[in-house]
Amino acid sequence: MTRIHALVAAVLLAAATATSAEPAVTVRAVELKATPHADAKSVAPIAADTKVDVIARQGAWVQLKSGRTTGWAKLFDIRAEMAAGAPTKKGGSGVADTLSLAMGTRGSSVTTGVRGLDADMLQKASPNAAEYATLVTYARSKEQASAFAKTGKLATREVAEIGGAKTAQGGSQ
Repeated sequence: MTRIHALVAAVLLAAATATSAEPAVTVRAVELKATPHADAKSVAPIAADTKVDVIARQGAWVQLKSGRTTGWAKLFDIRAEMAAGAPTKKGGSGVADTLSLAMGTRGSSVTTGVRGLDADMLQKASPNAAEYATLVTYARSKEQASAFAKTGKLATREVAEIGGAKTAQGGSQ
């Protein structure tokens, strides 16, 4: 690739990156992180009500740019700048529309949960022995569960195993 081709490609990439940023405002003081993880190194503090640009989103995290500083913050630490009073665009596909942060017409319910896990994160996941040990401490015997149910006046009902179907005899396949 010639130098001119490389220069043109770099300019086009920079232009595409610059036009994809969406204006937003921090709703509280934020510590920008180097990576989208709670235990990541802090890059810089950002005060509440600071205008920022949203560059990217990864799960429950958004990559923000404030001046010359770039870092990651939690999704719920920002709101789209449009929510501060600017009109929303119809049929848009920007970050504000995607994140449902812009003010506008909505249905009767709004969901605020964020899954935050993608296929790559699940493939790289490893077991946490300490958390598993904690989970095991919550296990109860059938007798303990029955006694608890009796004190709460709960009725017995059959529930199929996850991934299994009930057979005519009542067992799982």
